Amino acid sequence: MGAPTWASWVIAVLAIFIGLPLAWASTPLGTRGATNLLLKAYRRDGLEYVEQQYLSKLAPYRAGLQLFNLALALDHAGDQDDALVVYRHAADYGSPPAMVNLAYWLSRHGEEDEAQEWYRRAAEAGYTRVVPGTGER
Repeated sequence: MGAPTWASWVIAVLAIFIGLPLAWASTPLGTRGATNLLLKAYRRDGLEYVEQQYLSKLAPYRAGLQLFNLALALDHAGDQDDALVVYRHAADYGSPPAMVNLAYWLSRHGEEDEAQEWYRRAAEAGYTRVVPGTGER
């Protein structure tokens, strides 16, 4: 059983005061809120700014997951070119879901060798879900 909602908000506010960016992402609506914050910052100031301002204090794996969520938001908004760039950055940070989405995109655009490399790296990183469009693991 998790902490009550008010407790998670109090913890997040305290963490923000001591300098942990995106700490409020641990709250129930935090993941969506964090993604929206990153999306606005990305569109306003670019990926480098987002990485420096919001993700630099996170462990690489956590930063990769935040970037993966940003890439999904861009993808769902129809901005596939920017989503691809962010998927690649998230994959470089070690996010297995980003590796799979990047590989899927590369495969659909004829870059099969690089796609297979990213699928392999995702599997080595512990990714066990089905690869999109293939039914394979």
